[in-house]
Amino acid sequence: MIQVGKYKIGLAPLSMIVVFIVLSACAVIAAFKQARPEFSMPLSSIILINEGMALAATLVYGIFVHFTIVLINRISK
Repeated sequence: MIQVGKYKIGLAPLSMIVVFIVLSACAVIAAFKQARPEFSMPLSSIILINEGMALAATLVYGIFVHFTIVLINRISK
């Protein structure tokens, strides 16, 4: 557990926060590189789509990390 102020955060939630921040930054950068005048899709829509994919990837990552930590805890007992 890591304590941030008065809040205690476990390893899995902390890693999910870091992964989401990194993926969000990558999503915005990718949206700016993807946006071209010849496409009819506005930049805000591209950013929303990329952020949705980042959120979905973070969710899948979090599920796997939580199950892995539970499995490690059960094996060590």
